[in-house]
This record gives sequence, structure tokens and C-alpha cells, in this order.
Amino acid sequence: MSQPPRPELAGDLKRYYQSSTLYRDDLITHDERFLEPYLILVERYLRKPARVLDLGCGAALSTRMLIQRGYDAVGADWSPLFLAVEKQANPETGLVASDALRLPFSDGCFDAVAAFEFVEHISDVPALLEEMSRVLKPGGWIFFHSPNLISPYLPAYDLLRMMMGGEGRPVFAETPSQAWSWLMRNLTLSLRKKFSLRPAFTYREPDLSENRIGGDADSVYLSNPMDLSSCLRRKGFIIEQRAHAMSLKNKFLAAVTPNFAPYMGLVAYKRNVL
Repeated sequence: MSQPPRPELAGDLKRYYQSSTLYRDDLITHDERFLEPYLILVERYLRKPARVLDLGCGAALSTRMLIQRGYDAVGADWSPLFLAVEKQANPETGLVASDALRLPFSDGCFDAVAAFEFVEHISDVPALLEEMSRVLKPGGWIFFHSPNLISPYLPAYDLLRMMMGGEGRPVFAETPSQAWSWLMRNLTLSLRKKFSLRPAFTYREPDLSENRIGGDADSVYLSNPMDLSSCLRRKGFIIEQRAHAMSLKNKFLAAVTPNFAPYMGLVAYKRNVL
């Protein structure tokens, strides 16, 4: 679908993230090495000591790491339960419990808004982009570091791994037939978006049962750089980068086919005069 999903889903997501101790426990297994690609992306473009909003920060390790690297960072997340992890360990870290679509900040008060593995959990992405732009100064930066959930390379990797006796990907490609279906769907969506003149945000129904934690079971938006780039360009942003990778294989894919690469590293610059 190209329209936001059922209206009550936002409330379902909020209740889930504010109450799921299993999800919180999964978040705190993420260490500094897991977050390193996100920090590398931000540091490539953003000078210190810029004021950064770390949006959807979860247990806020990312916010603390931004501060440690010299940024004036504030973390924001829907879930006080998640934020309590960092608040108890490091009370001095600046954190705010807030809906990302209704941020408690004035217009143009941040040099950058950055989000790590966050946008795929949002049920109204155009509204999110509007709010991110609102709190961002002219000349500021937006960073998205997330999986490209319509990348055809992801199911192709899963098929190859299963052919070699490995396991599939939870939720999306647990069996070869499921991986083939996902591959065909991602190819179709990627090509359609590549040649579309307008963004068409595509959503899915998340699994909020707690039977599956992680693996993007709770993802709502099929995140990809094409939708986001198209929408941000219409708001006057310049797109500097679309894909990000750490391994040589994925760096090659990111350089040659940035819209289809497995991982999105979207960097957008807000013009000084819109």
C-alpha cells in the first residue's frame, strides 16, 4: 500500500515499545561495535561540536557515543522504558521521551537529526520527515542508517546461504520459497520506485506479539532510500549519499547500485535558503 497503514497502528506500536521488556532486553545486547557504522556515517559529514538530535535512540547507547565523540547530542525515544537503561547508568545523558511526530523542540534548533535503525518502525514517514525538517536549522543534516528492506540483494543472500545449508532470515525469508517470493517482490518494488516520479511509501503489518524479537519483525515501513530521497528533495534538501557499507562486497554494491544496496546510509543537506 502507498498510504499509511490502519490509523490505530501508531497506538499499538506506542504501547508495544513502552511496555515490552523483551524488546528492551534485546536492545541492550547491542554494543558499541554494532553502532560503529552509524557513527562513521555521521562523522563523515558533521563537524563537532554540532548539536544533534539522536532520534529513536532506544536504550540511548548511540546518544552517549555521539557525546563521547564530541557532539552536543540529545536522545529522543517514544519509550521511557528504553530510555531508563541509559538514565540509570548515566544520568547526565540528555534524553527526552517523545513522539517523533510531535517533538518538544522549537523550529531550527538542531544542526543535525540522525536516526539509527529507526525509520522502518514509523507508520507515517512523510510526517516524520516534516517534523525532522522543522527542528533542523538551514544548512543542517539528516542521517538515516537502516536496512534497505526492499533491496533485492537481501533475499538473494538468503537464498545463497540456504543453498549452502545455512538458515534463512527470520520473518522475511525463513524458507527458500519465502526467499524467492521476497526477492520477486523486492525486485518489483525497487524497479517501480526507481522509475517513479513521486515517492510511494510502502508499509507492512508488524508482528507485535513478542513471539519474535528483532529481525525487523516489528518493522512497519519498507525502508529504502528512494522514497526518502524523493520526499526530501521536494522539501528542498540535497541528497549527498544513499547507501552505506562496511564490507568490501557491500561497499561495491553501495557504489554501483546505491538505491538497491542492502544497507541504507541516507545523508541529506538542508539548503540555507529554501
